[in-house]
Amino acid sequence: MQDVAWDKSMSVGVEVLDDDHRKLLDMFNGLLKAGIAEKDRASLSGLLGGLREYTTVHFAREEMLMEQQGYPGLDTHRAAHRYFIDEVQKLCLDDDDSNEMMLRIDLILLLKEWFIEHIQSVDKQYSPFMAEDTGNGATH
Repeated sequence: MQDVAWDKSMSVGVEVLDDDHRKLLDMFNGLLKAGIAEKDRASLSGLLGGLREYTTVHFAREEMLMEQQGYPGLDTHRAAHRYFIDEVQKLCLDDDDSNEMMLRIDLILLLKEWFIEHIQSVDKQYSPFMAEDTGNGATH
């Protein structure tokens, strides 16, 4: 699988959130570069831990901005974030005794789904509410 390159179609119109999404995309591409058959379990554990930590920070920032802007779909969006966090947590728990190759495949599929389904469609729904009032990414 080839690296996924950031393009304007992925932008949600809020610079700080686009930067977060770029970092998540970099993590995804790093996983692809490492390959599914890499034999270093420590690197996989590091990727999972880093993903868990970074998504927690990103989701909190995104939800705070949505709340500040009065985004009406916030509760549904929060539920989607909880789903992703739960899925990453399951992968972290599986890290101890799962087949490493299958774990890497599951992680790649989860991240791919997240970029295609969540960032490019679900996150786009809040763009009109946030891009106008946040100064295109000004932090609050």
